[in-house]
Amino acid sequence: MNIPDRLTSDRFFHKAIIVGVCLVLGASVVSQLLMQLGGGDRDKPLDFSKQLAGYDDDFKKMAIFPNGLPPFISSGGLHYPEKAVFDLGLGLGGLVFWFLGLEIFLRTRAELARQQASRARHLFNGGQLLATLLVGGSLVMTTRYPFDISFLKHLFFATGIFYGSLAWGLLLILARSGLDRQLACCGWKLNRLRWVLLGVAVASFLLTAFLVRRGENNGAALFEWLLAISSQGLVLSLLPTLAIPTSESPESSAVEA
Repeated sequence: MNIPDRLTSDRFFHKAIIVGVCLVLGASVVSQLLMQLGGGDRDKPLDFSKQLAGYDDDFKKMAIFPNGLPPFISSGGLHYPEKAVFDLGLGLGGLVFWFLGLEIFLRTRAELARQQASRARHLFNGGQLLATLLVGGSLVMTTRYPFDISFLKHLFFATGIFYGSLAWGLLLILARSGLDRQLACCGWKLNRLRWVLLGVAVASFLLTAFLVRRGENNGAALFEWLLAISSQGLVLSLLPTLAIPTSESPESSAVEA
């Protein structure tokens, strides 16, 4: 069976990247604004620790919010109307990310084959595809399990998004570093920009976990947002790899990156 080099044209792939980022970040921002302005039950003390019977007290403290919902991205998934925005954006965003991962895999596989790249880089490319499956699936599942339905399952899938995003960023860089060596974005070499974004994401994840354990939810939420933004920046770093001619019809835009 012949595996295709790509599923879509550069022009369509460009739009899919923008749509995916807008769905995830846009839904996160809009649902957070609605949550912050909603008041009511959102501002009342919340205790989900009863769901964590059998766990130690330090872990249970993570499920207690004496000042109401903290500004975590996931806080937008508990109450309507923001829950509708959160569920739609992250659910569709997860499906789009699956598509992006497969398209990246096919394109990178073809380019690596033309360069006769090492087996390791092919394995990195396969790894980034698996990471996108984890991230996409976790994005969808977080909408099914908000804090009040299952705190533990929500934490599991949210962690899947974080770990999967970091793994995807690293594997993408390792697979494509030789292919994108000559490309630049925003005045930076593309590979260097990707390493910086990944570094910010890793540091943000570690600080988020540290502050959550200390019960400093506002600070943890700040770094969670920074993690989300830097991770989506890595997705946007795919745009410079595409060739989008402006003088040709959409049908003739499927050129090699």
